[in-house]
Amino acid sequence: MKNRISQRDLALMAGVSPMTVSLALRGHSSIPEATRVKIRKLAEKHRYRPDPALAALNAYRIQGRTRQFQGTLSWLTTFSTADGWRGMIHAEGYFHGAEVRANELGYQLEPFWLNEPGLSPKRAAQILLARGIQGIIIAPLPVTHGEIKFDWKPFSSVALGYSLRQPQMHVVMNHQSRNMKQTVHRLHALGYQRIGLALPSANNARVDQNYLSGYLIAQRETGGESLEPLLADVFDAPTFQSWLDLERPDSVIVSPAWINQVTEWLANVGLKVPKHIGLAAASIPDMPNAVSGMDEDPALIGRMAVDAVVGMIQRQECGVPARPWSLLAEGVWSPGKTVRRIKLTEMT
Repeated sequence: MKNRISQRDLALMAGVSPMTVSLALRGHSSIPEATRVKIRKLAEKHRYRPDPALAALNAYRIQGRTRQFQGTLSWLTTFSTADGWRGMIHAEGYFHGAEVRANELGYQLEPFWLNEPGLSPKRAAQILLARGIQGIIIAPLPVTHGEIKFDWKPFSSVALGYSLRQPQMHVVMNHQSRNMKQTVHRLHALGYQRIGLALPSANNARVDQNYLSGYLIAQRETGGESLEPLLADVFDAPTFQSWLDLERPDSVIVSPAWINQVTEWLANVGLKVPKHIGLAAASIPDMPNAVSGMDEDPALIGRMAVDAVVGMIQRQECGVPARPWSLLAEGVWSPGKTVRRIKLTEMT
């Protein structure tokens, strides 16, 4: 007895072809809205569910083949200018990794500026649908906690990072909490005992407090001396200097955008890196073998985002998810040149 209803069954009920059913269930703009609604209702009525075994078989069959063109994915940005996103730390790396992976899977990746003057959310969605775009990668927002008003229903979407707060979408990002923990553990293994964390408070808020949580947990795990972290609304030389005098760290973890500035502030008070004090980055910038810290591989995050969106398209998962998930990648420690091994004689 046949228990699972197929797309072919739905096609017979609706009086259309199986291809029309497939496209309609994916919300493809080439299928009239009335037909899409009719087929979706039939699918709900008869409890249609995609066959995971057939999906796996199809993936196996096409593995290794030269990919035919599948469509276009959108790289959605919300900065004040069309190219404003390019100035953000790691954004170019995210985009490059996503673009390469999209090409490997038969897609092209196209930037789409949502804040173009005169462009309404409704019109933006219409343009993407007219271009046959089904998948969206939401680039990091220019604000710490942002909202995007947009018709998400027809699209399979994931956000890079936590800057998008409304609506809550699936997230692809680095595992910043575990990366921070590993940074503290690595510094402790080198002999550092007074490991400090100094960041603008907005940087920590932007990663959903993951830097702070990882740091506090690692302090307990390593048994090193407990220092009060600096999370400053105004992160400047006087604020940093006051914290430095009070906490007297032997090493400092900072965000990538502030490495050069903090190095200068330390030099101004006679502390050379790494001779007098260690300096590590929660995420190293594009300076190979220079800065010690976590290599979060932005290109990998971009690739993961494309894999996630394409998988959602294939499973016909669209709209704002009822239960968002997070896909997190672990970083790799890069020894760099801004920390050193502390000798026992220096610790006495």
